Amino acid sequence: MELTQRKKVILINTLILFCISIGGALTFFISNNEAFTLDTFVIYFLQVSTSIFLFLAPPVYFKVYWLIPRYLVPKKYLQYIVSLLILIVFWGLIIGTLEPLIDKHWFNEMSEKETTPVVGIFAMTFIMLLTTLLNLSYRWFIQLSRIKQIENDRLQLELSLLRNQINPHFFFNTLNNLYALSLEKSDQTPEIILKLSEMMRYTIYDCKEATVPITSEVAYLENFIALQRMRHHQRGEISFEKNIVDHRLQVAPMILIVFLENAFKHGFDLLEKDAFLHLKLIVKENQLHFFIENNFNERDEKKLTGIGLENVKRRLSLIYPNTHELTIFKEDMLFRVDLKLHI
Repeated sequence: MELTQRKKVILINTLILFCISIGGALTFFISNNEAFTLDTFVIYFLQVSTSIFLFLAPPVYFKVYWLIPRYLVPKKYLQYIVSLLILIVFWGLIIGTLEPLIDKHWFNEMSEKETTPVVGIFAMTFIMLLTTLLNLSYRWFIQLSRIKQIENDRLQLELSLLRNQINPHFFFNTLNNLYALSLEKSDQTPEIILKLSEMMRYTIYDCKEATVPITSEVAYLENFIALQRMRHHQRGEISFEKNIVDHRLQVAPMILIVFLENAFKHGFDLLEKDAFLHLKLIVKENQLHFFIENNFNERDEKKLTGIGLENVKRRLSLIYPNTHELTIFKEDMLFRVDLKLHI
């Protein structure tokens, strides 16, 4: 801890002790049923603050800022225990000896129960144990907060990297097809340019947000499918059934496209004929159910679990750690993905 930061902490603690002294003085008034007078309040305040600042604060500060960092944090437990015992005995004797003298000669009153060195040692034992537990709890909370912040920063970076992993081959292939259509002066050219523009706007700008409307994600899927149909219009069948009841539902961007890209890359694109790809999407209140099924060639079976699926699994575990169900299975040259999100 930097020196300036430590000074701030000490100042804050001093202000807290000052407030406790005021609270203690007021407590004496309430417990003794006395009428409030400034002179009496000052006496009570001095008694409480003397006990706190002269008898309690020094050993506590010494333990917190010297013993714990020097011995307990580095796990030098034996040195810490020995040092703490010496502190308890030494300061307990001081409390037991000086407190009666201060009450008698400073405040001109005798304690109802005279404080002895043994009582001082017992009091110090209780105070040291209590403050040690409080300090360790505070350190644990601060450390946990820092770890949580570091973890959140790491997750945000990782999510950002995963989110920006766009398949470049798709855009290159689309541009090549667009070039061919432009040479043919096809009427499809403006529509394809518009769809490609919408997709790139979505990936570059909209995906910077943590969540997007489900309608935006669906629009991206539909544009992707439309451009793929243009490329593979004679290769097979592509269907997309959707039932969106809750249009306000927000989802993580680019969370569904990976499954669709994977189905094309390892299934539809590699089959010469009779390829099929079926998608179903149901969106109800706080629930999303996405199902995709495609056939594939037996020789390409090992490619079906590529880096794309591993990334989307990772994203799901980060964004929806306990609120998603993902089932991926293969059978009879069919590849199926079943995803359920409870948002």
